[in-house]
Amino acid sequence: MKAMPDVDVIARARMVLRLVVDVLGLLVLAVRPRRSIEAENLVLRRQLALFKERGVRPRRIDATTRLRLPWLSRLCDW
Repeated sequence: MKAMPDVDVIARARMVLRLVVDVLGLLVLAVRPRRSIEAENLVLRRQLALFKERGVRPRRIDATTRLRLPWLSRLCDW
């Protein structure tokens, strides 16, 4: 019989993959024109306003997000 992969190993691999995707996304954002980023910010602010208006509750954050946000805040000096 084949041994089943450890669930913890799979979860960590997914977390690492998400972090790599986020770093690649950050690199793409670094080369985007300023106007494009400003337009995206306007759309995201409008989306947030609609969520607040409708009373939509945010989802719980996952482990990847818990690692990603502090790392990004240090990197971008927020």
